[in-house]
Amino acid sequence: MSIDEHILIQDFLNNKLTEKERDLVLSRMENDKDFREKVNFEKQLFLNLNDSEWSISSNTSHSEIDEYEVLFRSESTQTLKNTLHIVNSKYQLQQKKRSQSWFLYAGIAVILIIIGLTIFSPFKTSTNELYANYINLSELPSLIDRGNSEQKLLIKAQKLFEAKEYDQSLSILEQQLSTAQKNKAIIYLYTGISQMELGQFDKAEISFNTLIENKFIDSPKGKWYKALLFLKKNDVSKAKNILFQITESSSNYKFKEASELLSKL
Repeated sequence: MSIDEHILIQDFLNNKLTEKERDLVLSRMENDKDFREKVNFEKQLFLNLNDSEWSISSNTSHSEIDEYEVLFRSESTQTLKNTLHIVNSKYQLQQKKRSQSWFLYAGIAVILIIIGLTIFSPFKTSTNELYANYINLSELPSLIDRGNSEQKLLIKAQKLFEAKEYDQSLSILEQQLSTAQKNKAIIYLYTGISQMELGQFDKAEISFNTLIENKFIDSPKGKWYKALLFLKKNDVSKAKNILFQITESSSNYKFKEASELLSKL
């Protein structure tokens, strides 16, 4: 395989081609069996060596993972990858029997898969990373309710919350819980999340339980955030238990996210 052809396939797999160029590659794959086989081989290498397919997070601090990442990103590893391409190209020119060529493809692919499974599979995303990925605070309903006499304080509480000044926001929210007549479910939600972010886990659990038990319209949200609370506490068993409850019905709040999260725990 020529260098230009190798670059073309790499750009195709990395979605760097224009729409017209991509159509030409797809057309050539359809009509040129040898080229299609080269693309499939490159794809196997891409899936096992490309950064985006790694199973570890770039934020992971585990020292052993860091060592593997350095090794995987190292110049020698990339040189090995390029050497495999060159050796394969020469081999194709020297050999006439397609079966022998496919034997080489299979051997390299198996080696790469074994390396990938051996090095990276044992490491799962940490509960803290999963919590950070799923605690989407931007989707929370607003604390502000038109016609509410406590609106000024709630505006202040929400601004502090959005600025991650959870301690100051919490002091206002806790006061409002004893007097608020409207929007009480949302206040409980913000209160529980603020307590959770501050590490007040027992208080946060009480807040979420109160939200769930009072049967407000927004009460179903309490189960999702209670599951995230246990995730933040690294209590995977309790988190799973609540997530299983959520996945009992597709109509439950955060059914899809709960299903995804369960598959990662």
